[in-house]
Amino acid sequence: MGRPRAHDEQTRRTLLAVAGDLLATEGSAGVSVRRVSQEAQTTTRAVYSLFGDKEGLLRALYQQAAETMRRHHEAVPEHEDPLVEITALALAYRAAALEEPNLYGLFMSGAVPGFRPIGDDARLARRSLTRVVQALQRFADAGHLPGRDPRLVGQHLWGLVHGLATLELQGHLGTPDQAEARWRDAILATVTGYRQPPPAPQ
Repeated sequence: MGRPRAHDEQTRRTLLAVAGDLLATEGSAGVSVRRVSQEAQTTTRAVYSLFGDKEGLLRALYQQAAETMRRHHEAVPEHEDPLVEITALALAYRAAALEEPNLYGLFMSGAVPGFRPIGDDARLARRSLTRVVQALQRFADAGHLPGRDPRLVGQHLWGLVHGLATLELQGHLGTPDQAEARWRDAILATVTGYRQPPPAPQ
């Protein structure tokens, strides 16, 4: 019978949860290897063994947030009506932000100075939004976005949902029901506008 692993998956989850809490309450300065290990009631060796260093710990948090976003987006079924599908995708973005509120700033707002996603991190981030990109391209091909570049539409929508998520996480959109109503109203107004060709340049 082999020796049990000193630092198992439960230890990993605990360290990630503690690091996420510290990131949200104290910023990146609070996420040191020593502080995280102390709050998790384990050793610095556990952090080094599981993540390598502080950078590795932050990368694991980033990957967790990206995976949550991907999972919520990919759970949205396709629909022939752009308003229905884009609204569902926007609310999936909201659900992912609310599921990982401590990590949203790291994932979407560059909350940790000097941290940049590279390699697998960047690929995971792109994959988390692939479902949205594919939907917009499909609607453009079907003529639902007349005269518009779906990539620019994606940027517009990303700016909208990022702003809404940030406001909600900061407590500015009221109760959860009020917040959802404001999300739906904003998406309705935006997607309705996309049904018309953009105005000709003056």
